[in-house]
Amino acid sequence: MHKYRRLLPYALRQWPGLLFIGVFTVLGSLVVALQPWPLKILVDCALGQVPVPEMLRGLLTSFSLQPTPQVLIVAAAVGSLGLFALNSFIDVGLTRAWSVIGQRMVHDLAIDVFRHLQRLPLRFHHKNPVGDSLSRLTTDTWCVYKLTDGVLISPAQKILTLVAIGAVAWHLHAELAAYALVTVPLMAAATFFFGKRIKQRTSLGRQAQSRLMSFVHQTLSVIPVVQAFGTEGRNWQRYQNLAADAVTLSQRGTLLMSFYGLVTGLITIAGTGVIIFVGGRQVLLGKLSLGSFLVFIAYLRVLQGTAESLIKLYGSLKPLEASIDRVLEVLDTPLDEVRDDEKARPLPATTAKSGRTVRFENVTFGYEPERPVLSDVTLEAKPGETVALVGATGAGKSTLVSLIPRFYDPWRGRVTIDGVDAREIRLASLRAQIAVLLQETFLFPATVAENIAYGRLDATREEIVAAARDANADEFIRRLPQGYDTVIAERGASLSGGERQRLAIARALLKNAPVLILDEPTSALDAHTESLLLEALERLMAGRTTFIIAHRLSTIRRANHIAVLNAGRIVETGTHDQLLAAKGFYHRLHARQFADLNEEAAV
Repeated sequence: MHKYRRLLPYALRQWPGLLFIGVFTVLGSLVVALQPWPLKILVDCALGQVPVPEMLRGLLTSFSLQPTPQVLIVAAAVGSLGLFALNSFIDVGLTRAWSVIGQRMVHDLAIDVFRHLQRLPLRFHHKNPVGDSLSRLTTDTWCVYKLTDGVLISPAQKILTLVAIGAVAWHLHAELAAYALVTVPLMAAATFFFGKRIKQRTSLGRQAQSRLMSFVHQTLSVIPVVQAFGTEGRNWQRYQNLAADAVTLSQRGTLLMSFYGLVTGLITIAGTGVIIFVGGRQVLLGKLSLGSFLVFIAYLRVLQGTAESLIKLYGSLKPLEASIDRVLEVLDTPLDEVRDDEKARPLPATTAKSGRTVRFENVTFGYEPERPVLSDVTLEAKPGETVALVGATGAGKSTLVSLIPRFYDPWRGRVTIDGVDAREIRLASLRAQIAVLLQETFLFPATVAENIAYGRLDATREEIVAAARDANADEFIRRLPQGYDTVIAERGASLSGGERQRLAIARALLKNAPVLILDEPTSALDAHTESLLLEALERLMAGRTTFIIAHRLSTIRRANHIAVLNAGRIVETGTHDQLLAAKGFYHRLHARQFADLNEEAAV
């Protein structure tokens, strides 16, 4: 119930619609209780010898009609049709209202889940595939719709129906009504027995579907690699195995539900048989009219069906808990790593060209407990300076710069901006001061102009073009079919690597942030494209505090400081010339890299 209460506020926000549904539900229950009575009038009064009820006699008299058998037959037919039409109208109104407010609930929950997913630490996204997050957002959020129906709407409707029909049935024949109620505890026992098992099967099925969706997403995201390495057959086999697991678990769940339906069906049929036997004897003994018995049989079907549905709600909520757990896992994952402190304040304004002082003070950090990636790192970059980070793969370069925009917080030590601990700065204010250019350029399936202005939605077309020109991107953009209004393929697949990088540089230029992080900005590019990028990067870095990660040591010769990392520690710092003269770790990296280049040139 704690889980249910967590999601019920999404339903209670729609209280006007729920009130409308409540009123129509009461009307619907009354109509259901009245529907069998035209049959009683037909059998007892029109075809039998039972006196016409005073209420019906008075109604016919008001229309100047006599209660003859012919008139009573017509009245029974008209009454039956009228009640059916009224019940249908109420059902349509309930369905319409419920569909509207139900979709609003799902919409509100999906918005909260999406907002939370964007703010969760990168650690969460590294552990959970994109396909799994998509499944939670698009499929599991419907749990609030089903939960509200299973906890509020359906129980209220069914209880009202039981009360209305049960009262009338007890008035008709108390003994038969008591027999009808005997089946309720038996169905409840069956539901509790199967409920836990149904939840377990459903949870396993959702996990299998999530694995299947994640595999499809991962495969389609790297389709050029799949085709280049010819792994289509292997992936097809893997897809078959995952799909077979999902189908098998689904079939087992369906079989379990079938057994559950079989048991409750047997209980219902047995109860109906007892009622028919006892009621038939009462009619033969003259203690119950045939019309009343037929009304009771109709009530019995409604009573049993309603009671069975009410009890089955427990069983239907059990598999729903699997989706609720997955949604709450997202909403309950703490944001402590990236949360604003209560006393956090914005950074004072500054111009982009003035830069900011960024300092790492005795920083230690890792992704897993007791396994630090960085150990006691101290490093400073003053306004306008460029600090290059070099070292072997896994030395901790990317991890170090990820602490500046607070993708993570250090275990020990601190990162300061102009002397202020980054944890004391409002997150939005901090990240507004930082532009990031990654090795893998992320572009969106939107227009070129929209991609450039992603960090500044209020930018004018003139500002967008100026940024593209400074990034050496204007020329190739104008050659595109619709120029700046050309829609880029997903992940920038319609552009070359250099073109994607230049758009990313234009995006960083337009953001105009005083702190710049460049992670392998010129890797895997030809000489001509690299020269264009370096020229654009010079404009981007001018006056800004820049951290640059590069394996190509030729691109960092003019850095103010070079920090050499090895196994998470800074082992050397200095300029390019100073580090070469020291003949230490940097000298060995430099000699090895240029020896490899000379070998390639000789070939």
